[in-house]
Amino acid sequence: MPQPATTPDLSLDAAQRETEEFLTVQMPSILSSVEYDMPRFSEEARPQTLAHVTRAKVETRHVTGTSDAAYLIHAFGEDLLMKMQLNVRRFVVVYSIPVIKPIGSTTVAPHFERWATGAGHAGWMIGWRDAASPTEPDQTWVETYCYANLEPDFLVNDLHKLYWRTDTLQMTRYFMLEAIRANVPLSPLRAGYRI
Repeated sequence: MPQPATTPDLSLDAAQRETEEFLTVQMPSILSSVEYDMPRFSEEARPQTLAHVTRAKVETRHVTGTSDAAYLIHAFGEDLLMKMQLNVRRFVVVYSIPVIKPIGSTTVAPHFERWATGAGHAGWMIGWRDAASPTEPDQTWVETYCYANLEPDFLVNDLHKLYWRTDTLQMTRYFMLEAIRANVPLSPLRAGYRI
C-alpha cells in the first residue's frame, strides 16, 4: 500500500534560501524566455540553445527575507508588471494592467477568457480585481491574480519546480500575446506610471 506524502524536514533557513533562489534566480531566468526567436522551416536546421535566441528582458525587484518579488518583463514590444509570492506550498502570480477609469476588471477580463480556461486546466485558480496603488492613488490597475496550491515537498523537489516554472512561463507568454491580440495595453511605463 502506498505511503501518504509527507512534508520533508526542512529548516526555516533552508526554506527561506530555497524561496529566495526560486524568486530571484530561477524565475527571472525562465521569464527571459517569454519571447524567443524560432527558426523557420525554410532555414537550414542548426543546433541552437535558448540562451542564443532569447529576446525578452526581465527586471527584478525583491527584498531579501520576503516571500515575494516583482518583475518587469519586456517582450513583444510591451512591458508587463508581474508580482509573485511563494509561501512554501502556496504560489501566487499577479499581472497588473494599467487602466484609466471607467475601464476596470469587468471590461478587461472578457478579453482573457480563453487564456483563463487554459490556465485553469494547468491547475491555476484565476480571479480579477480593480486596484490602486496605496502610494500612488492616481494609478489604477486591473489585476489578474493566479493562485496554485503546491505539492508539500515543492521547495525540495526539482521536478515540481520545473513544472511550475515552465507553466508560469507559458501562462505569462500567452497572457501577453492575448493582450496584444485584444489590443489591451500592458505597459505601465507608457502609461506614465511610477513603478
